[in-house]
Amino acid sequence: MKRLLVLLTGLLLIAGQLAACADLSSAGKAAAENLTLVRYSGQQQEWDDEILLALSEYSGVILSDESAEEYPALAEILEQTRGMTVRSMEDEFDNLLATAKDELQILGADRFVTKLSTCDVQIRRADSVAVSYLSESWLVYGKINDRFLRGTTYDTAAGRELKLTDVIRDMSKIPEIVKKELTSHTWTGDFISETAVEDYFRDTPEEGLAWTLDYNGVTFYFGSGDIADVGRHGRLAATVSFAEHPELFVGKYMAVPAAYMVELPMNHPFFTDLDGDGDLEELNVTPFTHESGLYYDSFCVYTDTDMQYYHADLQADTVHRTGGYHPYYVRTEDGRQYLYVFAEGSELAAGDMTLRVIDVKDGAFTAVGDMHVAPGYIPVDLSWALTDPDSMMLENFETQQEAAAYRVGNNGMPVRK
Repeated sequence: MKRLLVLLTGLLLIAGQLAACADLSSAGKAAAENLTLVRYSGQQQEWDDEILLALSEYSGVILSDESAEEYPALAEILEQTRGMTVRSMEDEFDNLLATAKDELQILGADRFVTKLSTCDVQIRRADSVAVSYLSESWLVYGKINDRFLRGTTYDTAAGRELKLTDVIRDMSKIPEIVKKELTSHTWTGDFISETAVEDYFRDTPEEGLAWTLDYNGVTFYFGSGDIADVGRHGRLAATVSFAEHPELFVGKYMAVPAAYMVELPMNHPFFTDLDGDGDLEELNVTPFTHESGLYYDSFCVYTDTDMQYYHADLQADTVHRTGGYHPYYVRTEDGRQYLYVFAEGSELAAGDMTLRVIDVKDGAFTAVGDMHVAPGYIPVDLSWALTDPDSMMLENFETQQEAAAYRVGNNGMPVRK
C-alpha cells in the first residue's frame, strides 16, 4: 500500500511538471504581440529669486489610440490612473511649496534644501498578454526623506490589475529561489539575518510586495532594510525566471513577444540571459556626475558575465532627478541584444537627446555608434514609449524629422522604416 501511494505521488508530481512544461510550450506558441504605449509627464516648480523652492515631476503610461481601440478596458483603467497621479502630484506640490516657504524664512538661504517629489515609471513589459511597470518615487521634505518602489501589472485583455498569486502558482518556493538569485550575482552584502528573505515573504502581505511581470519572469524589488541594509539609495532585485522554473507560473503569462525593449533603472540590477546558457546575468548601468555636480559626464555598464565592464564618456543633463540617461535593453527577433542609452541635452532643449548604441552579445560590450534621436514627442507632455525594436517612434534631430517609425538595423543602429 505504501509503495502504491509513493507511486501515485510520483505520477502526480510528473503530471504536474508535464502540465507546466505544456503551459510553457503553448505559451511559446501563442504569439504575444507588442503593445504601443504613450508616456505622459508633468512638472511643477517655483523659485524665490535664485532659490528653487519646490519641484514636482512625474511620468506614467497610457495606451496609444490604436491599442486603446483593441483593449478598451485596459485603456480606461490607465486613464483613470493618470487622473489620480496628476491630482496626487499637484496636491503634493502644494504641500511641498508651503513647507519650503516656511523653512526658507526660518533657516535662510544657506541652510535651505529644495523640497522634491518625483514619480518615475519604467515599463517592464507591454504586450497583448500583460502590461507591467515599476514606479519609483522620491520624497524630500527635509526631515522626511524617503524612496518608494511599487510594481503594477495588468492583464491586457481583461484590463484588470493582477495579484502576484494570479501569476505564480506556488509561492512556497519563492523565498528559497530569491535568496539564491540575490547571492548569485554582484551583490556581496549580508542579510539582516539568516532567515531574512524567508521572514520577509512570510510577514509581508501580498499587496506589500514590490514586483513586476517581465518578459523573462517575475522580478522582486527590495528597499534598504527589507532584507539587508544597502544604504538610503540602495535597491536589491531578484528575478525568478520562466526558463528555470516553468512549473511555478501560470502558462498564459509566459507567452511573450520574440522581440522587445525594456527601460532599465540606473544604478540598479536588471537580469536577463546575455550569453545563451539559460541562466540570468546581471546588467547594471551606473552614471557618474561631473565634479561640478551640474551634469553627468559618463556612465559605465557592468555585467557578471565574466565580469565585463564598459565605460562611456557621454554628457547628460542632471537638472532633474528623472533626467540624465535613459537606458534600454533591446532584444531583436533573431536574438541579437543591444543596450540603447539616451542622454538628455540641456533643460533648454527639452527632448534633445543623443543615443549611444552598445552591442551586448554574450555579455561583452562593443560600442556601435551614436545618433542624435529621442523618443518621438506628441504635444502636449506626451511621447511615444519604446517597447518594440521593430517599430520605435523616434524624432531625428540630425535630419530635423518629426516622429517616425524606426527598426533596429543589422548593426544595431536605428533605421527608418
